[in-house]
Amino acid sequence: MKKENKIVFIIHSLSQPRCIKRVISLQEAGFECVVYGYNRGYYDVNTFPKTINVNVLGMMENGSSRKNFITAKKNLDNIIRENGHNCIYYTFGFLASFLISFKKVAFVYEISDILYAYPKYNKIRWIMKLIDRRLINKAQCVVMTSGGFQSFYKRFDQKVLILPNKVNSSLIKIKRNILDTKSHCIRFAFIGAIRYNSIFRFAQTIGERFPNHEFHFYGGAPQSTLNRVHALTTKYKNVILHGPFKSPEDLPQIYYNVDVVVACYDTNSLNECIAEPNKLYESILFCRPIVVSKGTYLADRVAKYKCGFSIDPSSSESIYSFLQALNFEELRKISYIEQHTDVKEVVNDATELVNTLKGIVRHG
Repeated sequence: MKKENKIVFIIHSLSQPRCIKRVISLQEAGFECVVYGYNRGYYDVNTFPKTINVNVLGMMENGSSRKNFITAKKNLDNIIRENGHNCIYYTFGFLASFLISFKKVAFVYEISDILYAYPKYNKIRWIMKLIDRRLINKAQCVVMTSGGFQSFYKRFDQKVLILPNKVNSSLIKIKRNILDTKSHCIRFAFIGAIRYNSIFRFAQTIGERFPNHEFHFYGGAPQSTLNRVHALTTKYKNVILHGPFKSPEDLPQIYYNVDVVVACYDTNSLNECIAEPNKLYESILFCRPIVVSKGTYLADRVAKYKCGFSIDPSSSESIYSFLQALNFEELRKISYIEQHTDVKEVVNDATELVNTLKGIVRHG
């Protein structure tokens, strides 16, 4: 039986820009899109356009895994009752995909995070890994947001689409300004959900040892993390917090007010070692050099595009050595290379996914 031209999205965080971007791109391609999802209680400034049917399922708490599981299962049963078995379900993340794999429906599994890679799952990692392989086998299509994930899973078949979290296509015609480094103050910035110890270490090193430079935090976080940021901004006047922002609307203003993007994440988790964050593509689009952690898939991508630096962020001394050696001319050269990188390399293109989903609709 031919399937309906309808996609039902199940989203763990309704304010996640990547999820919003994915839904909009498929609606623009002609699919009927219905969204079900959860609020997370922080960093909720990003919202869906009014043209998309969004159903809020309530609050999904951090942790409390048993409660989240029961809530998600009950909600999924209701979602399938409402929408039937003759459409495509699009799930973001492990839990929703696990639950829907027991239903007789076609589903897409998008992987942007390997849940069992986190230390707290050490004792049950083996079973979660087996389940994850089962999910990939059962899904009609698997979307991975990093080529590093594909290498980890060792899946190179047609079912798997590699769709890095590139910049929203609404910014494709934006003017790309090369970095102006006439000032002796270099403005470093972390842009996104604030959570990594290495980022705090970088900010503190600038606060303590480079009073002529600045470190800017753009983004939101749980209150406990914000308390750490406030402690730095109170102690050092050259460390500044700007708070949550809308993506993509606020990105030009943010990037053109900073000089260097800091994305050197902690590498004690497999996810950070093989992820391909959107900061890579944003920094290239806006012609801002990026700093990432050495020995990661992201570092390999930075080397490919010649768009920044890879360092060891695990100690203040290594960060200090990097900052001491940094010079304005080198930053400007990188910015020039970024400006001449084809914009199509860094902007979201949903064509491959659209064609795959249309094939699922045609063949049922």
